[in-house]
Amino acid sequence: MHSKIVGEPFENVGFYTAGPWRHNAGNHGEFLISSESYGFAPLARVKGDKRSTLKAAKANACLMAAAPDLLTALYAMMEHCYDPDRDDDIVKAYKLATDAIAKAEGVTNAL
Repeated sequence: MHSKIVGEPFENVGFYTAGPWRHNAGNHGEFLISSESYGFAPLARVKGDKRSTLKAAKANACLMAAAPDLLTALYAMMEHCYDPDRDDDIVKAYKLATDAIAKAEGVTNAL
């Protein structure tokens, strides 16, 4: 497996906005996801609805803001931790990581 370069375009969806991303409280119970490197316009707005709470909306915003860091960590783990001769939980974790990366890269039928 080759090392993925952060900021390298995904084959199916192109470039994602470089991290780090952060979340900040916005107006009316929403949270804004933004990039430190691309100005003040938010990448996304996270807002709860009647079925969720403000706490759940904040948790979702935190997870979204961590996405570039999580993706980088998965690439590093996959490059340095995989041993194809093993048949255990590491192999299962590797499969979960490849599925999650495929979903992030816009590959169909991921997760």
